[in-house]
Amino acid sequence: MSRLFRFFRRDEKGSIAIMFAICSVVLVLVMGAAIDYARISRTYVELQNAADAALLSVAHTAKDSDDTDTLKQLASDYMKTMLPDGFEYQITSLTKVGSTLNMTTTGAVPASLTAVIGYNDLEAKADSSVYWGTGKVEVILALDNTGSMGSHGRMAALKDAAKALLDELSGSEAGLAKVGIVPFDVYVRVPTSYKSASWFTTLNWYVSWFWNGCITDRDQPYDIDDTAVTSSSTKYPGALCSGSSLTEIQPLTDDFTSLSSKIDDMTPAGNTNITIGLAWSLALLSPQEPYTEAEPFGTENLTKYVVLITDGDNTENRWTSWTSSINARTKLACQSIKDADVTLYTVRLQEGNQSLLSDCATSASTYYDVENVDDLVPTFKAIGEQISQLRVAK
Repeated sequence: MSRLFRFFRRDEKGSIAIMFAICSVVLVLVMGAAIDYARISRTYVELQNAADAALLSVAHTAKDSDDTDTLKQLASDYMKTMLPDGFEYQITSLTKVGSTLNMTTTGAVPASLTAVIGYNDLEAKADSSVYWGTGKVEVILALDNTGSMGSHGRMAALKDAAKALLDELSGSEAGLAKVGIVPFDVYVRVPTSYKSASWFTTLNWYVSWFWNGCITDRDQPYDIDDTAVTSSSTKYPGALCSGSSLTEIQPLTDDFTSLSSKIDDMTPAGNTNITIGLAWSLALLSPQEPYTEAEPFGTENLTKYVVLITDGDNTENRWTSWTSSINARTKLACQSIKDADVTLYTVRLQEGNQSLLSDCATSASTYYDVENVDDLVPTFKAIGEQISQLRVAK
């Protein structure tokens, strides 16, 4: 290499040195452009998530107000709480047209090496729209029923919170809102009458003889989605419940009295397997077996939701007690829900994996970190309001 540079210095024409210098400049600019592209992409995601959340937040006020200047200020104040310190942004427009609220936001990122060619600032732009929907909704509540929920008043708070969400949805026009409930620990539970169902199987004769309604994870890779039952490996396997207290699944219904009773029946016990709660939430939103109450995905004027709450880390599934391994399955289950165009809310109650749950949520605005059990009711009430009244336009 040193000989090569000595050759450059001895060359009297200098053409190679000039070419080398030009190529070096181009290389630096390309590297700078790559760095700036990554920065602007990250900035856009942060800006879009903050704008969507802010618009949802002020939309409740907007229903009864046409003062766009006030709405714009409220949205800007909300965005400030979500964006990193020093993040420069501006709401360039906010308009209300009928039942739709539209907002355009821009953010500027100082350029790095590309500034030498005149690009001093890189602009990110986010367009957000929220409308007051009158369409149908299907909502699944995936509720942690593990032993840790029995401490610090968590289960009592969860029951009150879940009922507060139901109260918001029950105010919808008759037939527009259906809700299902998936209480989970390591397992979920169904009526024992399903022992003869075509989708059911047992792993051994002992379970077959003494089965008490619990279902464990399906064979991988089917444990994380709603793949149709077409073979023995895609069936849902029964397991023996570690206790008798786990409440049975409630499929989708608009009978809010039954839903409230199901919530009252919940008692905390057992270890945590978030994956199975998510997988069965998706199964209840699917029109195919095991339950068939849901309308098909993609049905016009229908939006599907999952609201997950947990107060702890994954600790056990069908195969392992290694948290990292179970987390990997949970991440895939979250992605399956989002791939099905289902909006996923995640709520962390005091304890649990913040990174896992925030990444699982559809967006930053659908993740809630609740540190005080007294805040759980208003959190679920807010989620219910968003689901029943507001939609982020897609």
